[in-house]
Amino acid sequence: MHSMFPSVRHKTALSLLGFMLAGQVGALECGKFEFPNCDGPDMQYADGFDPQVGYGGFGGGDCIASKTPVIFIHGNADRAINWDSPVIDGVEHYSPPTRSVYAEFKQHGYNDCELFGVTYLNAMEQANPQNNYHRPDKEKILSDFIAAVMAYTKKDKVDIVTHSLGVSMTMAALRYSDSWNSVRRFVNIAGGIRGLKSCAAMGYMNPLTPTCDSENIFNPYFFGLFPDNGISGGGRNDWTGANTEFSLRRVPKRHPDVSFYTLLAGKYDEIHCSTLNARDDCAKGALFSPNSNVKAQLNLGAGSIASASNLIFTGSHPGNPMGGDTDGIGHFKVKNNSGQILYTILNSDCRGIACAGNYAGGPVVED
Repeated sequence: MHSMFPSVRHKTALSLLGFMLAGQVGALECGKFEFPNCDGPDMQYADGFDPQVGYGGFGGGDCIASKTPVIFIHGNADRAINWDSPVIDGVEHYSPPTRSVYAEFKQHGYNDCELFGVTYLNAMEQANPQNNYHRPDKEKILSDFIAAVMAYTKKDKVDIVTHSLGVSMTMAALRYSDSWNSVRRFVNIAGGIRGLKSCAAMGYMNPLTPTCDSENIFNPYFFGLFPDNGISGGGRNDWTGANTEFSLRRVPKRHPDVSFYTLLAGKYDEIHCSTLNARDDCAKGALFSPNSNVKAQLNLGAGSIASASNLIFTGSHPGNPMGGDTDGIGHFKVKNNSGQILYTILNSDCRGIACAGNYAGGPVVED
């Protein structure tokens, strides 16, 4: 899925001010923030943690991990340090959260050696989101990073929090490396696990938008986010399909020992729902199929409904009206504003609406 803004690379004298205003309480430095990006340095590993994969990230510290380590995986055109993006505004008549996702975990006692993130897209890929799709070299970056965190922390389980393209990319990586047994809890934020309905207008094999491709018929680990149409060689995508071996929505059923959670923005999500071609069920694109280990699927969407016009994927600024992110919560703010909920999910036995915990930043309904 597609962050519409290329990352800012040049740190300025205002970085320190942005850092302070973000309410930072940990080692990760956002720097100056311009929605939806931080401009801090890519590489923020510490105390000997060196995963030797990817294009930057954070994690490591002079401490011993006592909690289950948390690994944060970003979405398309994004990078790891944006998990420290400050909450810049919220929903009318609600009070926005006061801390970033990263800072919320630090506030509740997580140490630097228990919080990790990796950037799996290089600078060129970040600037061209329409060209990014699932493939084994990216899946290996993520599986190797997870292994590096486990080795560094000496833990046999991790919790994984993912956003957008990072959801499906991580799920493919865990299958590719056969390492789901290393996961305790998995959080899907606005992932395209049923495909992106906004890809319907682009076609299943458009050379201008590989991110919207269907599944490669020779190697299933190469795939895009075209919603499955069941036609072999003409849009079949077992990953986004409903009753297939690789079906992402049915992963919880195949891994009963892992607890799964979803946070979504529904019809307010401008990446899922800026579409004319398949608008009827675009709001369901991030949902797992119900199963006993799908503990909660919460809709935080608010503000403006995504426009009924097809998303333009080409270029680093795909044209769309930003949906709920203009005045509420859409595709990006469902990540940035959800720190309190994410902490509750990973630190309680909550189910359903109870997983909202003390969150008061906007309406929450159970899907």
